[in-house]
Amino acid sequence: MTRIVFKIEINRSLSLLTYFIVLHGLMLVTIWSLLGISWWSLLVFIMIILSGVYYCQQYQWINSQKAVNKIERDASDKWYLSYQNGKQHSALTLTSSYVTPYLVIMYFDNSSIWQRNAVTIVSDAVDRDLFRQLRVYLRDPKTFHP
Repeated sequence: MTRIVFKIEINRSLSLLTYFIVLHGLMLVTIWSLLGISWWSLLVFIMIILSGVYYCQQYQWINSQKAVNKIERDASDKWYLSYQNGKQHSALTLTSSYVTPYLVIMYFDNSSIWQRNAVTIVSDAVDRDLFRQLRVYLRDPKTFHP
């Protein structure tokens, strides 16, 4: 049995939802102003709406079983992603990350050649102290093994 040394629960992020709404709204206004009212604009409008629904599902704003709601790290630096449907990706290797004071994006590599998992964590969706610990861990040069 592996010993878990770090665990963080991911909830809904209001700032990420606001970002999605503003971004998709700007895309809709831009497309409408460029194409006017035509069949192309209707097609693009539907694609943008579907994009908004997809990303809101990915980040728990619309009920989705595929949203990541917990990440864990064991003593051997293997990561585990838990989804809302109870499934878990296990023994993932952290390959890289992007760290800012308000946002962390973690990239994981698993045994599949074609699949690469990315998890986005926004500061308002997690515990403040655990988010700080995660940021400190990810900024350590020894985190990523050559």
